[in-house]
Amino acid sequence: MAKSIVVDLKDQHVTAAEGGTVFHTCECVSGDDSHPTPTGKFKIVRMHHPYTSKKYKVPMNYAMFFTKTGEALHQYHGPAPWWLLRLGRSISNSVGSHGCVRLQEDDAKKLYGWATIGTAVEVR
Repeated sequence: MAKSIVVDLKDQHVTAAEGGTVFHTCECVSGDDSHPTPTGKFKIVRMHHPYTSKKYKVPMNYAMFFTKTGEALHQYHGPAPWWLLRLGRSISNSVGSHGCVRLQEDDAKKLYGWATIGTAVEVR
């Protein structure tokens, strides 16, 4: 059965399913106004754990890259607590990532263990 991940930018939510059965749902934080997360249909093209961004020099553990330009679903490692990041995102689109889809560690780890290269990713 086909695996798929849907990223809902409006609700800042991720749903992973296999053959129509939901595997996992979680909150996320996507790109900010200056670095929007690209929308469309993609596939996971590579996966790395651990991983450090070559461009921004920050950790991106459990990285599941879905674009050739470096956007990925990955663990959030920022200095602000998750609840504060989510609150900031709910108030302003200027709070977010550089285009990636940030996840809490448990969620990133669970999706990383389930997903495979070629898993469909839809960002809408």
